[in-house]
Amino acid sequence: MKGVSRQARLADHNGALIPMLMYGSERWVRQKKNENRVNAVEMRSLRDMCGVSRKDICRDSDVRERSDLKEDVGPRVERSMLRWFDHLEMPNESKLTTNL
Repeated sequence: MKGVSRQARLADHNGALIPMLMYGSERWVRQKKNENRVNAVEMRSLRDMCGVSRKDICRDSDVRERSDLKEDVGPRVERSMLRWFDHLEMPNESKLTTNL
């Protein structure tokens, strides 16, 4: 993707890749294996965006700083899972009124 600005690549990352990675994440079972896979896909995209290969000795945190990414996808997935859990825990008022 030569000739495309970093801002455009980051917009593509946030607008296309992140929603694909998070699709259905509300109902995922929280497992380290799933977190690692999602983080690996995100880091692969960020490394490609910054022009850093895996052969270059560069930490993931440094790649995130280079790409001006504020937050990785892990906490987003976690918040999404908690939102779904809160939804399940909320009492359903229509069920309460029909039971009375």
